[in-house]
Amino acid sequence: MNGRARWLSVLAALAAAPGCMASGFAGARDVLPRAPVEQGRCRVAASQSSPLVTEWPASEKANLENMSHAGAVAVAYSGCSMRLLPDCHVRGAYRWMRTTPSTDSLEINDTDDLYAKLPLGAASLEGELKRTGKLTVKTVVAGQLQLDGAGVNDVPGDGACAQATHIMTALSIGAFALTADGGRTREIGASVSLGDAKLQSERSAALLRSAGDFDSCSNSTAETPNGNCASPVQVFLVPLPGRAADEGPPGTVKVDFVSGNPSARWDVYADDQVICTTPCARFVHPARPLLLRARDDGFMTVADKVQVPNLLDAGAGAHLQLRAQPTARGELVTGITFTAFSGMAVITGIALGSVGCLGGHSSAMCTGGLISLGAGGLALAGSIWMIVDAQPRADVMPEDGGMMLVRAPPRRLVLGPGGIAGTF
Repeated sequence: MNGRARWLSVLAALAAAPGCMASGFAGARDVLPRAPVEQGRCRVAASQSSPLVTEWPASEKANLENMSHAGAVAVAYSGCSMRLLPDCHVRGAYRWMRTTPSTDSLEINDTDDLYAKLPLGAASLEGELKRTGKLTVKTVVAGQLQLDGAGVNDVPGDGACAQATHIMTALSIGAFALTADGGRTREIGASVSLGDAKLQSERSAALLRSAGDFDSCSNSTAETPNGNCASPVQVFLVPLPGRAADEGPPGTVKVDFVSGNPSARWDVYADDQVICTTPCARFVHPARPLLLRARDDGFMTVADKVQVPNLLDAGAGAHLQLRAQPTARGELVTGITFTAFSGMAVITGIALGSVGCLGGHSSAMCTGGLISLGAGGLALAGSIWMIVDAQPRADVMPEDGGMMLVRAPPRRLVLGPGGIAGTF
C-alpha cells in the first residue's frame, strides 16, 4: 500500500470511529428494560372504576349474581383483572332499582380502545380484533342493584378480605351483544336458554357473544328484573382506603418527581405551567410533554433542562417515578479538556501526515503523523462521549422495575477541515 492510499484509509477509519463509539455507548446506556405495553395499558385501565363485565366467563358472572344476593361484594381489581372473593363476607344488601331501559354502543377500533373500554376481556378479544379490525358492544340496561347498609369501612382488613381492593357499590344488569366488524344483531331463530325462559335471537355471522333479550328489558318491574334481561353488564367500584392505588382523572398516571441530587430542586412544567417542584407527586397525562428545569443555578452556569416528550414508552403505569439527574460537571469539564488536547493531536497528526505521507518527504514524519492522528482520534471520540454522557437526564422507572432513559437535547461537536466546532 503506498503512502497516499494508507493515509486515506486511516482517515476513513477515524471518520467512522467516533460515530461507532458513540452509538455503542448510547446503545449500552439507552437501551434499558421497559415495561410491556400490555402492562401499561392495564395500569391505565385500573383508573376506571366502572368496568364492563360482559366479557367475563359465564361462570364468573353467575358467581357475581349469587354473591350479590348474600351481601356486599368485595373484589381484588387491578385493571385487566377483577377477582371475586367469595369467602370475604361483608354486611349489607343490594336493592333493585328499575330504570328506564337505556341503550349504549361502544365501537372498538384498535388495541388501545380495547384495553380502555373492555379491560376485563381484552386478552381474550385481542386476536379477534386483529382479525376483523373492529368490534362493537351493544348494551341495554334495565336497572341497577345498589348497595345499602355497607361502605368501604365495613370491609375487614384481614383473613379472606385481606386481598380486597374495592367494594362493589352497584351492578347494572340487562342484555348485551358483541359483534365483530360492526355487525348488527336482529331477532331470529337461534335459541339461548336463560333459566326457564328461552330467548329467540337472530345471530348474524358477525355476532360473537350475547346474553339476554333487548326487547325483554322493557318488561322489568319495580320489584324484579325480567328473567331475559338480568345479565350483569357493568360494575361500579369504590377503592378501599389504603388498599387500592391512588386514582386520578381518567387516562392519567401518577408520577413521583424526585431529584437525583438531594441538594438540587427542579421545577416541573406541563403545558408551559409549573405544576410542582421536586420532590412532589402529580397525576399527568402520559401523552403530554413535560419539561424539568433546575432551580439551583450556580454562578456563571446555565440552568439544566430536561425535556420528556411523553411517558408512553415507560409503560404508562398507574405509578411512575421520574428522577431528574443534573449535569455531571466533573465529567463535562474533563470531556471538554480532553477534547481540546485530543483535537490538537488530531490537527498535528493531519499536518505531519500530509507532509510526510502525501508529500513523500519523510517516512518517519508520515509514521509519526499517523500515530498522532490515530491516538488523537480515539481520544477525541472518548472525550465527545464524556461530554454527551454528562448531560442532564431523566430516569423514568415504572413500578415493575423497568427504566426509560430521557436525555436533554445533545450538545453538538463537529470535526471538520476548519477545526472543532460545537455548542455546549
